[in-house]
Amino acid sequence: MTLTITAEFAAPRARIWQIDEPTGFTFTDGFADADFTPVESMPVSTNEFSFEDKDGSTVATYVSTYATAEGLQQVLDMGVVEGSSQAIGQTDDLIKG
Repeated sequence: MTLTITAEFAAPRARIWQIDEPTGFTFTDGFADADFTPVESMPVSTNEFSFEDKDGSTVATYVSTYATAEGLQQVLDMGVVEGSSQAIGQTDDLIKG
């Protein structure tokens, strides 16, 4: 089960992400307690972030894959789309120089 969020930023890709030629990265993400111990009862996702140029701006695509529909639904119920969208929406303001 996957969740895909796409965002477009005014700044070029190199300015936003400060990465060289890789056009993305992947990582595994999960939940942890205050001591950074993984919370086994919470879902873990595999995440793929990709960045592409679009007429001088950046299109960023974030794909999170969960092992089960229940895991995806759990994070949807927790507000992952809203929280991620709010965080992503701050990118242009963050990099204004």
